[in-house]
Amino acid sequence: MIILPPRLAAAAAFVPPGQPMADIGTDHAYLPAHLVDAGIVPRAIAADVLPGPLEAARTTVRETGLTEKIELRLGNGLKVLTPGEVAAVTICGMGGPLIAEILEAGPLAGVQRLALQPMGGEETLRRWLMEHGWYITDETLVEDAGRIYVVMAAEPGHMDLTWADAFLGPHLLRKGGPLLARYAAIFLEQARRAYTGASRSDRPEAQVRRQELQIRINLLEEVIRDAERHDR
Repeated sequence: MIILPPRLAAAAAFVPPGQPMADIGTDHAYLPAHLVDAGIVPRAIAADVLPGPLEAARTTVRETGLTEKIELRLGNGLKVLTPGEVAAVTICGMGGPLIAEILEAGPLAGVQRLALQPMGGEETLRRWLMEHGWYITDETLVEDAGRIYVVMAAEPGHMDLTWADAFLGPHLLRKGGPLLARYAAIFLEQARRAYTGASRSDRPEAQVRRQELQIRINLLEEVIRDAERHDR
């Protein structure tokens, strides 16, 4: 049985049971192998743009005895799929902007659930989802090997995100908790460093930048206070 690391386990939890799925950028195919082996999905497509990772995926599929239920495909993004072929798509371990590019290129016809685990650039990804007819049904924060990851689920539909929602995630803000405080603290440190840098210039654009950063700093400080208060 495939034991997934926490970030992939969180993505797996967002995959709807009983329907075929595709894992894009599958690398070793651990995620689809886990889902099929556990009987959560009946079959899966494991795809990667590079031959090397796909060979690693082939080894995983062979060793788990799932060659009849997991199909390996070499190709770029969702282009390996036929419209309507799968109900769910997972994309994990890529930057948010790259995930957005892959989704933009499609095809997404017939896909009813996205389970996404970006490596940064979450705000860009959330805005893309909002602007292209997807709404975020849930998000979770996961600590894995000392790093905090965002994992999100999205389905076709409409949503309106505030600036704060797009920046930190509407569900994460609602849930709060100590992991959110630590996650927000990372952004707070970055914003404070950027503010210090912008303060070295008297140019008008630097002044605007300082104002933007101060708004971000105020939000993050409030989020951290609320999250820590919720944890008491």
